Amino acid sequence: MPTQRFLKLEEEKKRRILEAAKKEFSSYDYDKVSINRIIQESDISRGAFYTYFLDKDDLLVHLFEAEEDKAVRYFMEIMQRNRGDFFQSIQEWVIEIVKVRKKQIVQDSFAMFYRSGFLKNLSLASMRSHMNQGRRDNIDVVLEAIPKDYFPKTLSEEEKGIGIQTAFSLASLSLLQAFSIEGRKEGSQEDTKEREVFLQKILYVFQKQIQLLEKALGGIE
Repeated sequence: MPTQRFLKLEEEKKRRILEAAKKEFSSYDYDKVSINRIIQESDISRGAFYTYFLDKDDLLVHLFEAEEDKAVRYFMEIMQRNRGDFFQSIQEWVIEIVKVRKKQIVQDSFAMFYRSGFLKNLSLASMRSHMNQGRRDNIDVVLEAIPKDYFPKTLSEEEKGIGIQTAFSLASLSLLQAFSIEGRKEGSQEDTKEREVFLQKILYVFQKQIQLLEKALGGIE
């Protein structure tokens, strides 16, 4: 996690460092990410970097966490609009992100996850949970926003949490698949149509998986 020294930096300098890091992680596979390029892009010294972060992993943990927080805030806005209907909201959330998938800020976020690799993402998420035990988990935040009568009373809090985490995992995998097809070179109109058909298939499979999960968890009583 970032040091207190980093957290106390002026906002513009923090933004510059994080934007440079996100650009680097979204442009190169994890093993080829260069701290030198990050410090050059953000105009800081190598010594300063190591007073802000322990290493490359530490920086990536922070980027993942920031992206997760941003995504959950957006999801919570949709949940509020849908009065706490989790399953309807997570479907809308995925579809709305896919609609803006060509915007650079969204592309960079998913490129960063994709290039870092699923195993690296998972291992860093685990590292974060150990380093950050005092931080409130986003799943708990979502659970609190769901009406008390949404799930059957027979489900434990742990089971609800597992269900919600599963739904987010399905959403993440579907979004990564959707964004991976955007990485192909622009081709003929037929190629574009083929990508859109494939995208619709991804969304269809995701919706069916979520419906099955909703059925398994009981949905609204």
